[in-house]
Amino acid sequence: MGNEELRVLANFGFPSFTSLSAGKLSTGTDGSNDYFRKTLLLFAAAFLAMFFAVIVSFFLTVRGAERTVVPQVVDKQLTETLIMLQERELYPIIQLKYTGNPADKGLVIQQDPEPGSFVKAGRRVILTISQGSILDKVENYVGKSLKEVRARLASLFSTLEPILVIREPITYVYDETEPGTVIAQNPSANTPISEPTELVLVVSRGQFDSLLRVPDLTGFTSEAAIGVLSELTLSFVFVEDDHTSPGPEIRVNSQSPLPDSEVAAGTKISLSYSRPDSWPQNHSYGLFEYMLPEYPVSVHLEVILREPEAGDLNLFTMPHPGRKISFPYILPEGSSIVVMVNNEEIYRFRIPEK
Repeated sequence: MGNEELRVLANFGFPSFTSLSAGKLSTGTDGSNDYFRKTLLLFAAAFLAMFFAVIVSFFLTVRGAERTVVPQVVDKQLTETLIMLQERELYPIIQLKYTGNPADKGLVIQQDPEPGSFVKAGRRVILTISQGSILDKVENYVGKSLKEVRARLASLFSTLEPILVIREPITYVYDETEPGTVIAQNPSANTPISEPTELVLVVSRGQFDSLLRVPDLTGFTSEAAIGVLSELTLSFVFVEDDHTSPGPEIRVNSQSPLPDSEVAAGTKISLSYSRPDSWPQNHSYGLFEYMLPEYPVSVHLEVILREPEAGDLNLFTMPHPGRKISFPYILPEGSSIVVMVNNEEIYRFRIPEK
């Protein structure tokens, strides 16, 4: 071993080989203290180095992930939303919810955290996705009872805005099926629903088991005759004959079928009357005529007289099979006659002012 190496060992308190070779080991007090001091310093340095390494490793381990901004994803499609979150290292939690609106199906309708929030990468974002309307196609209601259909729609839309509503009043017709059974519907089954829709139902009133006796309407005013026939669900037309009658009143002269005839519901009654020879000033006389389509089932027909200062007057309301309607009128100039079918105005006639 070289002299230089011996000197290094001696500096750390190790006995020299010279002393060992002489059979003597230096054990002086100064040398022993120096040896232990240096040994403790070595252990302390090693401990500090290890402690520093542990601290650095700990902070590297728990150091927070990079922060990112939560994007605006409401009203976006789910696939587009997932890509946007993936780009920001955010992870979705998806919840599904019916909204009652078919148009927003598949769109994000709510998010948490709010857009613009600063969060750590890896944060979970709760997305509420619309499933649209709970009913996206019209079901088949033919053969079901009206009560069942009402209960079905009520259960579907118990917590949502209804997108399919039964049109009132219901059309009832005579049929061989059980009374109260739906025998036709519009829209038909499997028709897609994209907006709030009215469901028109035709319901059986059972088999026709009795005939109606035609009342004697001779001498009735036109308004009174219309009231009686509409109550009996007998459609009618008025025909002006070749005579005139004194005064402004319009009365029935004859009818067909004859009084006391037995007819089925819906039979059309023809009433003949004479033209009045006078009427009040600023009023007009006329025979209103309008041709309705021929309906496969009776519709809800309503005729309204709309006078300028008196407001609306319901002339009659009844189930009607369609085709021609006519009746005489004496109304103030500027009045209107409004024809409604299934609660929708289809025609308006305005009496001109002279």
